[in-house]
Amino acid sequence: MTAPVLVPRNSPAGVVATWAFGAVVAIAIGLFVPIGDRFGWLAVGAGASLLVGFALDLRLGRPDGFIFRVAASTVGAVAVMGLISVTFALAAIAPA
Repeated sequence: MTAPVLVPRNSPAGVVATWAFGAVVAIAIGLFVPIGDRFGWLAVGAGASLLVGFALDLRLGRPDGFIFRVAASTVGAVAVMGLISVTFALAAIAPA
């Protein structure tokens, strides 16, 4: 009798790492990029988050749920970047 092959659980580490990457990119953009150029750089950061999420999920080597994991990684990173950029925008218009 052979033992059944156990399928590893879905690890959220790749998703969370992509979200953290998005947060770091958004904070760097908010600190180092002039206000007028931030929107374009946020698009570049979102594209970089897509590539990071893609690479981290490819590292797992499991085809089941790949599209869902990449989508969750990317959408979450873009949402985190959006929240951080709104925070920087509100800080920019607040009186000193």
